[in-house]
Amino acid sequence: MAYEDDMIFALAAIVLTLAAAFAVAVPLFRRDARADTVAAGPDPVYRAQLKELERERRDGLIDENAYLSSRAEIGRRLMASETKAADRAAMLRGVASRYRIATATIVFAALILAGVAYPLLGAPGAKDYPLSARLNSENPELAVLVAQVERHLAQNPEDGRGWDVIAPVYLRENRLDRAYEAYANAIRISGPSPERLMGLGETLVSLESGFVNDEALEAFREVEALSPDNIRAGYYIALADEQAGNHQAALDRFDALLEKMPENATGRDVIERHIAFNRGRLAQAGAPAFGPDQQDIEAAASLSLQQRAEMVEGMVSGLAQRLEQEPDDIEGWMRLIRSYAVLGREDDANAALDAALAYFGAESAAGQQLEQLATELALSGGKS
Repeated sequence: MAYEDDMIFALAAIVLTLAAAFAVAVPLFRRDARADTVAAGPDPVYRAQLKELERERRDGLIDENAYLSSRAEIGRRLMASETKAADRAAMLRGVASRYRIATATIVFAALILAGVAYPLLGAPGAKDYPLSARLNSENPELAVLVAQVERHLAQNPEDGRGWDVIAPVYLRENRLDRAYEAYANAIRISGPSPERLMGLGETLVSLESGFVNDEALEAFREVEALSPDNIRAGYYIALADEQAGNHQAALDRFDALLEKMPENATGRDVIERHIAFNRGRLAQAGAPAFGPDQQDIEAAASLSLQQRAEMVEGMVSGLAQRLEQEPDDIEGWMRLIRSYAVLGREDDANAALDAALAYFGAESAAGQQLEQLATELALSGGKS
């Protein structure tokens, strides 16, 4: 079947090529109008003179001898002119004929050369380039391919693969309504997958100018259920918590995402900005979970012992109590240890350091952070 298709295509190409060649060559063999015009020469001028001479004779303006003399002279000039004109026309026809033959030869030679060179220099046996790959490439024929897929889907609306192919193209071109329709059809026909659900959710977020609405959130939660390590889905779920004002839930999610990401991963700076934002909002709301900040600690160091004790009771102790219940907060431990050190409570700082190391393990990434902090603060870790 494939061989027959190739033969049909080859025959069609040959016929079209020959038709194009004849369309170019036929005009070259038409009669040369310019040569005919030259052949005519000045004949009409002399013939007009003869008519004028006849009129003068008829009107009696010249006698018979003058008429015969003038007529003979005009005839002589007419014959000489026609001879020269014929010679020039013959020369022009010869040149034109040689030009036509040369041009036609070049046209047919070019076609024959192309036909011989293509099997040698071209790739007649190359395999088809898959449509999905062509659509996802930066190819100037993208618009044509999209139109072909759209025409195919208009005739085959239940082709889930077609919707899979066209949906990300619509999203990349910011044709959001079409992208939403394509992702929805792909999910309806082929079922939910992390890729289809992510595309649907991100299209909805774009349609809402960055807001994660309920439908998008549901899509991202389905992605998380199918692919728990999907960073993008986790980001949008955390963003939904942040937009809803659930800053603690958002902070917990962003912290968890940051732990999953490699140190040099793209997007860590975005996650870190969201972490800082949500921490700031919780601090503004008076959340005690994060303990005193650096400014509070420095202020406490300058107070009297009684005032300092009251401040520690309200802030540092609150942080210590929370860490007893939620010991997996590495940054909370580091803040508690730094707070004790700044306030001169070295024993408490060492005790907190030991407790944190016991929980996270000295060889873990969190343990290395704690060891670095202990070195910075000159703590012994309870070993002294």
